[in-house]
Amino acid sequence: MSQKPIYILGISESHTASAALLKDGQIIAAAAEERFTRQKLQPGIPKNAIKFCLDLEKINHSDLTSVAISDITPPIFDQHKIAGKPQQYSPLTNLLFDLEESIERRFPPARSLFFSLYKKIRNLNLPISQQKRQKALQRVIPLPQEKFSYLNHHTCHAAAALFSSQFPKNNQPVLVFTADGVGDFESATIHKYQNGQLKKLVSIDSQQSLGFFYLHITQFLGMKPIEDEYKVMGLAPYAKGQNQEIYQLLRPYFDFKMNQNCWTIKVNEVHLARKLPQLLAYRRFDQIAAAAQKITEEILSLWVGGAIDYFQIANIACGGGVFANIKVNQKISKLPNVKSAFFMPSPSDDSNAIGAAFYAYFESTASIPKPLEDLYLGPSYTVDQIEKELTKNQKKYNIQKPKDINQEVADLLSKGEVVARFSGRMEFGARALGNRSILSRPDNLSVVSFINNAIKQRDFWMPFAPTILRDRARDYLVLHKADSTFMNVAFDTTEKGKIDLSAAIHPYDKTTRPQILDRDANPKYYDLIKKFEKLTGIGAVLNTSFNLHGEPIVCTPTDALNTFKKSKLKYLIIEKWLITKR
Repeated sequence: MSQKPIYILGISESHTASAALLKDGQIIAAAAEERFTRQKLQPGIPKNAIKFCLDLEKINHSDLTSVAISDITPPIFDQHKIAGKPQQYSPLTNLLFDLEESIERRFPPARSLFFSLYKKIRNLNLPISQQKRQKALQRVIPLPQEKFSYLNHHTCHAAAALFSSQFPKNNQPVLVFTADGVGDFESATIHKYQNGQLKKLVSIDSQQSLGFFYLHITQFLGMKPIEDEYKVMGLAPYAKGQNQEIYQLLRPYFDFKMNQNCWTIKVNEVHLARKLPQLLAYRRFDQIAAAAQKITEEILSLWVGGAIDYFQIANIACGGGVFANIKVNQKISKLPNVKSAFFMPSPSDDSNAIGAAFYAYFESTASIPKPLEDLYLGPSYTVDQIEKELTKNQKKYNIQKPKDINQEVADLLSKGEVVARFSGRMEFGARALGNRSILSRPDNLSVVSFINNAIKQRDFWMPFAPTILRDRARDYLVLHKADSTFMNVAFDTTEKGKIDLSAAIHPYDKTTRPQILDRDANPKYYDLIKKFEKLTGIGAVLNTSFNLHGEPIVCTPTDALNTFKKSKLKYLIIEKWLITKR
């Protein structure tokens, strides 16, 4: 009789709540709740994502070996910062959270004392809020309590980054760095993986949060915290290095302690946030962004470089939302004492569903999970499902079925057209990797304004990014110690890259955030770009996510057609069908 598979369901309830299903050590499904509810950054129990994971494998709740949930302390959701209506597990804890901010506004010196008291009260209240959380989860996943485990937030970030990489499989020692806003009262950690053991070495508390510093800068600049930090990073190069005065105003608030492998913010991060209007009044917004970016790169480079020297391990893996900053990742990858670097794709809290599943498997079996080979882990749709949707819309659109759909798309792209592509399984995470993408020529600068005005409504300073065939990467990129299979690291471009990728690089510093594509990762998408290369000589395409501004990436054929309808796109590919507007 064959052995029953080990199924572990990983869950993150934080912003961009998500679920992931692991089978015998391999992640076979993962998706964020926002893709199903169409509510950006949807927090709470990811009911639809859980259902998708189970339905994909054709299993029931009773088939699950265990359920692993990120965060020991029930999450608090700030309704002013995050959309959606999540389960409020603890009104008392949320009241304390609001009171803490009120005290900070009126009497900042008392905040540290209150924070200590707040932690104690929250811990006392934990059993009550945890019971509510458990019952809420059991209403969605009807299993006995012993099947559920609650894991440390930063341990999940560490496990996601570590086990997604090839390091454990190759029996290589690794330092794992995590950094974000806050999770389980920590804002950053260092773990060591060696000889099959994962051990936490360093913990930095939430009052020293570098992630929150960047969040407060984002908010000060009038952008959405937790959502728009990437815009601050994109804005920074426009200062052209003219950020020294602001840098000198902000940098003294940070202190790095090399011997303890941690940094401190000399006043707590909330107090620093209150001082920003006074410190930065009448300063240029691009120079503020540049100073914040410089400080973040500097502190993290000191941290990572110092830890490598101290612990004498030169392979690194990084996770947590701060490492969504691709320029930070590039800076770290160039450190002379880094041997090899891996950055978790979509490293924010959504990937903690993957981290929770990985860590639960590792702890329960003492076995190494299989690394992530790709991120095509979401739903796909059958021919019947697609044809049904197209039939409903056949009076609105011209619908064709070309003999060779990839050749058709390559021809359109070569002529300067912009094409939306819906194919195969949806990508997990923040980046579209070809299956829910909008594509165009990467050397045609005019498409940038068209995509912005007709579809994306992006801020003028934000660059697009390319998908590059693996064998052409050296032609276009100045390679370093990290790969970029998942669009999560920045690269400088070669002279040829500046020409062939002119529409898919940052217009000021000429860096780019590429998806370097292997044939095995996505054969159909690879074939499309190969056909485009034969027509143009360019082994890359511009690739941006298929969504309207403020909406999640499309998930279903219905989403694709709705987005097509609301935009000024002329061409949409859904699997083998070419759709144009009448």
